[in-house]
Amino acid sequence: MIYDASKYFRIWTRQLLNEFQDMTWRYNIGLQTPAIEISNSKQRLGSWHSDSRTIKISSHLILHHSWAITLNVLKHEMAHQICSEIFNSFEVAHGSSFQKACSLLGVPYEYRSAAGDLPETITHLNTETKEINEGRRFLIRVEKLLALAKSANENEASLAMQKANELIEKYNLEIWENNTTCRYRCVIINRKKKRIEGWQRKICLILRDFFFVKTIHSNLYDPLIDQTHKTIELLGTEENVTVAEYCYSFLENQLTTLWGVNRHKFSNSARTEKNSYYHGVLAGFYDTLQKQNREYSSRENTPCTNAGTSLETLSSLIVTKDHNLNAFIRMRHPRLRKISNNGPRIYRNTYDDGLATGREIVFHKGIHKKDKPNGRLITRN
Repeated sequence: MIYDASKYFRIWTRQLLNEFQDMTWRYNIGLQTPAIEISNSKQRLGSWHSDSRTIKISSHLILHHSWAITLNVLKHEMAHQICSEIFNSFEVAHGSSFQKACSLLGVPYEYRSAAGDLPETITHLNTETKEINEGRRFLIRVEKLLALAKSANENEASLAMQKANELIEKYNLEIWENNTTCRYRCVIINRKKKRIEGWQRKICLILRDFFFVKTIHSNLYDPLIDQTHKTIELLGTEENVTVAEYCYSFLENQLTTLWGVNRHKFSNSARTEKNSYYHGVLAGFYDTLQKQNREYSSRENTPCTNAGTSLETLSSLIVTKDHNLNAFIRMRHPRLRKISNNGPRIYRNTYDDGLATGREIVFHKGIHKKDKPNGRLITRN
């Protein structure tokens, strides 16, 4: 689809001004709001002009990349503004003062240079170090095991899923015990909705307690329809986020498939029946993973040998104690807060039916890599 970008310039400018003000509040930076201008440049995706106090953001960037990337480019230019107006620095464009400004704003490291590959939500492992090669081999082994779980033989499929989860636990335990240096990233799951459903929160609980990631509910603007949607962020090591993203999509698709097969058995309110069934399926799957977690912990004598609740799983323990991951999250969300949520209304019989089904869920396909886009990073005028 071809868009006439010019008609969006006014609303994009308004949104970028709102994002600027939100960032100065979140990061507690006393920065005066500049003029925001949308440019048509394909070479400079963003730039700061100190003489006119203007930040320019390219329409090409907004049209062809996610809003999350646009926000990081905006942060990059705000860092230049900090150097000009707070640090009064006139050093080399991306020198020590600029790096300090980036740290104040939580600018990801891949957005702190002038040129290079433009990052997307997935950054591939493209350098050759011992740790990265180990991570690459881990993903290949997990992919093969999850692919085996598509077997029509229930015992074979369950065994494949169990081995995959044990491999994930063993890999993360070794990283934790050896204090291995890791690379962290964030994947944003955006279903273009105005709310996060209760069953989606339940999937997030499963990912947190068994797949070594943290989950955060956030918001993301869609520049093509001028709407803000609720999103789910998965944060963790590159390997764990890749596995968790696959598992989220798998469970979401599995719920849709199972409901399509079983919905004829229920006759009450369609929405409540569906939610009841979804919650039951996920609770059953959670029980299955928790049972495997206890068995693995007892057999391997991990720190979670007496695991009895979600807070005592190996995943929860390691993620909670991962100080580097927590620092990465604080950089991205400096004012993070918890919000309580009322439980869903459910039909007990429908929930119990889903519970029994959920205890039989197995992963049935492997992880698929995504391509990352190429482009030039931001420059300073």
